[in-house]
Parts: sequence; structure tokens; C-alpha cells
Amino acid sequence: MNALSIRFLRRPVTAVASAALAAGVLFGGGLAAAPSALADEPAAEQETARFEVDFMKNMIDHHALAVAMAQPYVEKAAHEKLADLCRTIADSQSAQIEQMQGWLQDWYGVGHEPRLSPADKQSVRRLEDLSGERYEVRFMRSMIRHHSGAGTDSKRCLDRAEHPALLDLCDTIRRSNSKQIDTMQGWLQQWYGRQSGYSGY
Repeated sequence: MNALSIRFLRRPVTAVASAALAAGVLFGGGLAAAPSALADEPAAEQETARFEVDFMKNMIDHHALAVAMAQPYVEKAAHEKLADLCRTIADSQSAQIEQMQGWLQDWYGVGHEPRLSPADKQSVRRLEDLSGERYEVRFMRSMIRHHSGAGTDSKRCLDRAEHPALLDLCDTIRRSNSKQIDTMQGWLQQWYGRQSGYSGY
């Protein structure tokens, strides 16, 4: 599969999301405050609600790039361990994209489809043109940098988000990305005697 043709499931607008739209949750003066962040309600504070919406939109796009980078490697594998990690990244982050799309709709009446910027598409094309050692080294270094950015954003989410489900997801992203970074750094050194240039987040 060409990484740039990747598709994600489009979620239907739920009854809760429709009600949120009718109430003007995200129009005119911005996000309407709600008494508390219950299962299907916006965050209580307007600033927090804005953060949650922006965070989920950005993380959906961020995950889309990781999936676009990881999926083609399953077919280009030189090391099966790295191919397995790519499957894990593609599967878990695709599922998290759908999860965040659902929360955007359920809590805020907002729809968002994954987007790759022109720079993102160019990065994926550069990877697709490589093979063997050059591909693996470039891929792991690129994914380490990518995971580092998501880890930093997830730490910010833990400080500012309100919905427990989103907080749990941010903690999962932070922990899993940190573990995968450590794994890829080890492989870079073990297989190719290379460093990633990453110093932690």
C-alpha cells in the first residue's frame, strides 16, 4: 500500500455530537463552558475545552504521519523485529485516531479527518525511495524524532486536559513512545553502530 493513499475510518456523527452542535458548542463565541467533563460533555473551563480540541486535532494529524511512515515498512522489512514494531505503531495509532475522532464528536460536536501536510508527504516519499540499511536508519531516526514530539505534547496534555479518558490516552502515548524510542535507539546501535541524536523529553 502506498503510504500516501492511507485511509482512516470516517466516524458517523452521533446523537450527542448533533446535540452539541445545536447548542453551539464550537461556534460564534467559541467553546461553551459546561458544568463538568462527564463522559459526553465538554470540559468545564473554556480554555481547557479549547486545549482538548486543539490537542486531539493535532495528535490525529501527528498519528496519521506515523501510520503513513510505518505501514510501508511491513513489506520492506530487513529486520523482522522492526517490521513488527511498525505493525504495532500502525495498528495502535490508527485505533487512537478513531478514538480521538469519536471524542471530538461526542464531547464537542467537531469532526476532523487526518491530514498530511506537504512537508509530511515529502518526508514519506523520501523514505519510500530508500532501502536496506539506509531505509532502516532513516526510518528509526525519523520515528524517534516523531515520537519525541508526541511525548512532549502528551506531557502537556497531562497537565492541561480534563477528561479522564483523554488523560489516560495521553499517559499511554507518553509511556509507549518512550519505550519504543528506547527500543529503536538500541537497534540503531546494535545493528548499525549509529546514534539517534535524541536526548529525551
